[in-house]
Amino acid sequence: MTSSPIPPAVARLCEDELHRRLPRMRAAVAQRNRASLVDDAHALRGMAGNFGLAELAQALAALEAAARHTEEGVEEAMAEVERALVTALETLARWR
Repeated sequence: MTSSPIPPAVARLCEDELHRRLPRMRAAVAQRNRASLVDDAHALRGMAGNFGLAELAQALAALEAAARHTEEGVEEAMAEVERALVTALETLARWR
């Protein structure tokens, strides 16, 4: 088994943050609250990037860009975040 790039407690904090912000992001998409969506996507993108969760970071960057510049594509970008989140959570679980 390979060692984790981050301590298990930090992996848990990352998971918790993803679980905390995801419902807010879903609500922001439904309510077309682009400012809130940009804030959460930006924060999570930085966290994902710092922890090497590249697929999730890329999906969040696309969501952030869509929310910043247009309402078009936001739902599709959010769906991509949801897909990438599955892999990210599996990775974080292995690190705990």
